[in-house]
Amino acid sequence: MLHTHDPDHMTAEARLDEAATLLATAIKRLKEKQKQEKNSLDKSANQCPYGQKSTAKGERA
Repeated sequence: MLHTHDPDHMTAEARLDEAATLLATAIKRLKEKQKQEKNSLDKSANQCPYGQKSTAKGERA
């Protein structure tokens, strides 16, 4: 939850809670972005001939 209180009128504990919330949100978004990028790279490997297994005769499977 994002609070838009004036920092001058917030207690030290409230400011710390606000900073922790912002940091946690940023980390969550970063992890989600990395997860999406990893998934898109995994899918593109199947479209690339270098990512496909070859048979014993050297043909692509």
